[in-house]
Amino acid sequence: MQYTYLSANSIHGLNYPLGEPDIKIFEDKKNGIYVILTSDATSHLRYINRNSALLGMIMRGMTGTPLSGDFPERLAQETVKVEQQQREVIGTDPVIIICINGEVDASIPDSARQMLDFVFCFDAFDKKALRADLKSRVSAILTAIRMGGDASYRFSRVVDGSYLTTDDGKIVHSVSVEGHAATINVSRQFTTDQIANMSGDIELAIEARGLERVMRLQAYSLNASTDNYRAFIAAWSALEILIGKLFPVYQKNLTADLRKVSGAPGLRTYLDRVASVMTDKHGLADKFAVLSVYLDEESKPNEIDEFRGLKRVRDQLSHGVELDESTLPTGEVQRLFDKYLRSHLQRDV
Repeated sequence: MQYTYLSANSIHGLNYPLGEPDIKIFEDKKNGIYVILTSDATSHLRYINRNSALLGMIMRGMTGTPLSGDFPERLAQETVKVEQQQREVIGTDPVIIICINGEVDASIPDSARQMLDFVFCFDAFDKKALRADLKSRVSAILTAIRMGGDASYRFSRVVDGSYLTTDDGKIVHSVSVEGHAATINVSRQFTTDQIANMSGDIELAIEARGLERVMRLQAYSLNASTDNYRAFIAAWSALEILIGKLFPVYQKNLTADLRKVSGAPGLRTYLDRVASVMTDKHGLADKFAVLSVYLDEESKPNEIDEFRGLKRVRDQLSHGVELDESTLPTGEVQRLFDKYLRSHLQRDV
């Protein structure tokens, strides 16, 4: 059966006034992925919000058996309450809506109830498993939006949820037994170039096999509800793992390029000896230096020194040194991650 999964995250650090039209950032019809920036999130979340309102009514015994005559009005009122609460949480921030469609193994139980123009039931499909399966794609998209936007954006989860659509177009709201109502949890504008960059970066990030974990860590560090200490640890872990994964690729490239400098036997012997001696002996800063040869497109003269400084902060935390949480250079770590991941993905190595 067809599912629709929606993930909404407000974005901090972006000036996008209320009333502005939606901006399509990315669309992949083949894989059923659609990403927009909107100043009116609730208009895109009506089925998710109706599900929350409906579940709340059922939990409070407000539906009646059979359904009370004023059920449509009461459902509309409860949905409005959910939307109002949602708008209060979002405030004036714009929202990134990620919509993913696909097929899922689902079965509508005999106990399902027809309510107005939709069906309500319990456990028609495993919503928890679906959310877990799509988490890496959502993280990749948020990471790519920050990379392509070239700004220190942070995100706050607004809501996420899913529903089914039957072959005849009817909406099915399925609730898991252990589930509960969805939790409502100097700015610049996007330029045309940034939107184009984001679209391209999303496509690359989604296809980046083997890097799902680092992008999940980066997305966690970008969540505005994450305190700065945890955000720094998550961002550093993402950067450190990224360096470890990419180093073998670019070490091989560097060795190959050096061999091209001269065919002299002495150079080949020297490089072979270095490779033999340095096996498993490269420090993290050494690995970063190798990556910078290929991925530091700006050729910043002090970038390796900056990395060593960030590593010293991480080492101090690891050794129990008390540091002021507000001074942790989380943004600089996130910036390096964005830069090196994006540069790697665009190289298509």
